[in-house]
Amino acid sequence: MKVLCCRPVWLAAVVLTAPVLVNPNWSMAQEVPPEPRTQDVQPESKVQFTGGISGWLLSQGETKWNHAFSQLTYKDDSTNIVELSGKATFLKRWFVRGDFGYGVMGNGTLVDDDYSSANGPLESSTTSNITGNSLWYVNGDVGATLFHFPNHRGTIGFFTGIQYWWQQHEATGVVQTFCNPAVPPLCSTANTGQDLAPGQKAITNTSTWISWRLGVEGNYRITRKLSLEGKFAFSPVSSLSNDDIHHLRQTAGPTLPALQQDPSFHMSGTGIGADVDVGANYMVTPRFSVNLGYRFWWNQVSNGSVTVYPVGAPAATINLNEFQTYRYGVTLGLRYAF
Repeated sequence: MKVLCCRPVWLAAVVLTAPVLVNPNWSMAQEVPPEPRTQDVQPESKVQFTGGISGWLLSQGETKWNHAFSQLTYKDDSTNIVELSGKATFLKRWFVRGDFGYGVMGNGTLVDDDYSSANGPLESSTTSNITGNSLWYVNGDVGATLFHFPNHRGTIGFFTGIQYWWQQHEATGVVQTFCNPAVPPLCSTANTGQDLAPGQKAITNTSTWISWRLGVEGNYRITRKLSLEGKFAFSPVSSLSNDDIHHLRQTAGPTLPALQQDPSFHMSGTGIGADVDVGANYMVTPRFSVNLGYRFWWNQVSNGSVTVYPVGAPAATINLNEFQTYRYGVTLGLRYAF
C-alpha cells in the first residue's frame, strides 16, 4: 500500500530529473524567462530602419478662438486618422524619424457666440453642423539614446523637431439658440430654435500650426515580448495662422457690414504646445510588433491678433484673446524592423 501511495511522487521525480540526467547543463532555473532585451534583431549594418502604420482611432478635438466681440468653438465628433511613420537608427544611438497623418472629420458642431460690446453681455448664440473638413500633419524629429536600463530592459532618450499641423472645418446652417432682448438687436427672439440658413455653407475655418518641439522618450520591457513606452514633447514656440471665411456675410445686413471672402478674418499669433504619447508594444516576431496607446496634442496662442476685412472699408486689427486647438484619442499600430 505504501508503494502505491507514493507512486505519483516517484513518477513526478522521474519526470523532473530525467532532463537533467540527459543534459547536465539543464536546471530548474531555466524555467525563468531570460532577461529581456531591447531588440532581439541584430542588424548586420550600422543603420536600422523601422516602418509603421497606425490609426488614431475615434479621436476627439476642439478648436476655440475669441476676441472682444465674438467666440467660436468647433467641437469635433469622432475622427479616425491614418498615420505612416519611419525611423532610421544609426550606431544604435542616433535616430531620425518622420510621421505623416491624414484624416477626414465629417461630424461636429460649431457654436458661435456674439457680444454687443467688449466685455458686454452675450447678445446671440447660434450653432452650425460641421459637414466637411479634414486635417493632416507632418512631424520630423532627430534624437539620441542617453541612458540604458540594466539588463537591456529599456532606454531613455531625447529628441527635437518640427511639427506642421493643418486642419479645416466647414460649417453648414445657422440655428439660433439664444437671443438677448435687452441689448441692441443682432438677432430676433422670434427666430430662436430655427435654422436661419438651412443647407447653406456658413463658415470655413482653416488653421495651421507650426511648432518647434523638444522632448524626452523612453521604453521599458516587462517581459521578453511586452514593453511599455512613452513620449512627451513640449513646444516652447508654436506659430498660428488662421483664416475664417463667413460665406453668409457677402452683403451687408441691418447692423453688420459685408465681409470679404478671402478671407473675412485672419488670425495670427505665437504660443506654446505639448504632445503626449503613451502605450504598450507587443513583439509578435523579432521584427514585427503591435502597439496600443493613447495620444494628446495641444497648442495655444499667448500673443495674437485678429484682422477684419470688411467690404469697401480698410482692414481693422484687434487683439486675439484666445486661440487653442487640442485632439486626443486611442492609437493602434503595426511596426516592422528591416
